[in-house]
Amino acid sequence: MRGAEAVIQALEKEGVRYISGFAGGGLAPLWEPMRASASIRVFAARHERLGVEIADGYARATGTVGVAMTGTGPGATNTLTGIAGCYADHVPVLLLMGQHPLRNLGKDVQQEVASSIFDGLVKWKGTFTRVDDIPGLIRRAFTALRSGSPGPVVLEMPGDVLSAEAPDEALHYEPVGPGHRSAPDPHDIERAADILVQAQYPILNAGGGALSGGAADEVKELAELLSTPVATTLVGKSVFPENHPLALGLGVYPRSRYATGPALHINRKADAVLAVGNSFRLPNGTDGRPLPPDVKLIHINADPADLNKTYRADVAILADAKLALRDLIEAVRDRLGSGKGGVKDEVVAEIQRARAKWLGEWEATFRDESVPTNGYRAVHDLMQVIDPDKTIAIHDAGGSRGYVSQFWVATKPLTYIGMGGMAAMGWSMGAAIGAKLGRPDHLVVHFLGDASFGMTGMDVETAVRMGIPTLTVVVNNGGTGGGMMQMERPSGPPPAMAQLSGNFSVVAQGLGAHSERVEHPDNLMPAYRRAIQATEDGQAALVEVMIKPMRTPDLPDDWSL
Repeated sequence: MRGAEAVIQALEKEGVRYISGFAGGGLAPLWEPMRASASIRVFAARHERLGVEIADGYARATGTVGVAMTGTGPGATNTLTGIAGCYADHVPVLLLMGQHPLRNLGKDVQQEVASSIFDGLVKWKGTFTRVDDIPGLIRRAFTALRSGSPGPVVLEMPGDVLSAEAPDEALHYEPVGPGHRSAPDPHDIERAADILVQAQYPILNAGGGALSGGAADEVKELAELLSTPVATTLVGKSVFPENHPLALGLGVYPRSRYATGPALHINRKADAVLAVGNSFRLPNGTDGRPLPPDVKLIHINADPADLNKTYRADVAILADAKLALRDLIEAVRDRLGSGKGGVKDEVVAEIQRARAKWLGEWEATFRDESVPTNGYRAVHDLMQVIDPDKTIAIHDAGGSRGYVSQFWVATKPLTYIGMGGMAAMGWSMGAAIGAKLGRPDHLVVHFLGDASFGMTGMDVETAVRMGIPTLTVVVNNGGTGGGMMQMERPSGPPPAMAQLSGNFSVVAQGLGAHSERVEHPDNLMPAYRRAIQATEDGQAALVEVMIKPMRTPDLPDDWSL
């Protein structure tokens, strides 16, 4: 058996279904076994970065490993942005990197790039140096991808090793299974349970680790047991149903960007905070203000680097979110006694009053009839014509994230895909394709600005070519929103750095997608319905909405009931 055959067979046994990327140096030995594979579908994106971001979206939408591939040289360097995003948000993506033959490495041959470019941006990386190393390195890769706190892995594959032969028994592969999770220290669980039961107003914050760890049921059970209001991070959004009476939406303690009104109000009342699977990353995860001395913090995370990073925890628990919450639920039940606990009407009523006040302040914006419209109305009107239980929404960087993330109501786990740590412009284009691959029974819609579309929009053609019917909503304000609102100031960017142009509905039509441009808000919902129908008929669709530049939500210090 050749090394390349061993790689593909191992991936098949690990359940890999899709590999996205672009053909490049060092990958040629893989083509024959890929063409022969009955279970793996390989396809090209328009750029190596998008290959990684497709795998990223697939991994986030399914909770499984996404796989991408690239050649050496500029192909490898093009993937850095995608890999950095996976690392920042703890997403399990495997990148297969083609490489020159071992005998040529270190000789400054054309397009020589070492896998060391990924140092600091991956959970683990390995290099095939002998053909019989392949099974062991792939086992280590999938163990790292599935165990502990997730993150990307790179496998560097020199072409001569892929072409080398070894006896079949030397390359035999057995899958590693679902991975390994760390259970919490029982003493820490007891201390945490004491704090939560004795607190007057405990709250629960859930991050990406709770979502990727499959802990949605445990978050809901504990919240209802203690009547704790629940807020999430950007990456954790959807782990708790946002139509639940205890839901605050975005806005973890003490304050974080894109916080909702209910979160801003309730956070002031907390005397105990249970943070599960979030990293308190500045500035989106927290604004960094100190915690009041009388507020107790319990922090559960599978990554030791995230514990005591921004805030010193009163109880720091290094463990898997699901395992830790399950033990914590049992410890809390023991303290409350049989039949005790439950959702408190007064807590729910306060959350509902805060939500009504906050949304009421935005109502005029949601229904603004001016032309051009605004990004908030573009999002609000789409929410009126979709089934939230069967839709996956994805935000992009910049203004579109502000328009979507606070106000979109995610009702089930993994129906919202948020990125927070790296925020690459145009990321949602690949993420939407990957999400639709993994969840074909859902409408997958992503929002991005015209500047972001300019960076990655050609991959509408990838969705069209591969029969992946995503819905792209481009909110076009004629440039970079923040720059356009500041370009008249002496300290702002000059107009040539802020203003852009283009009719992207025409571009999408040329790439084979259903496409419309909306210039009047009255036409939004009809255009969305036609685009959704196109996706249901199997065609990728794009709706370009002309909007005016508008600030994303501020966080006033004095917001309260």
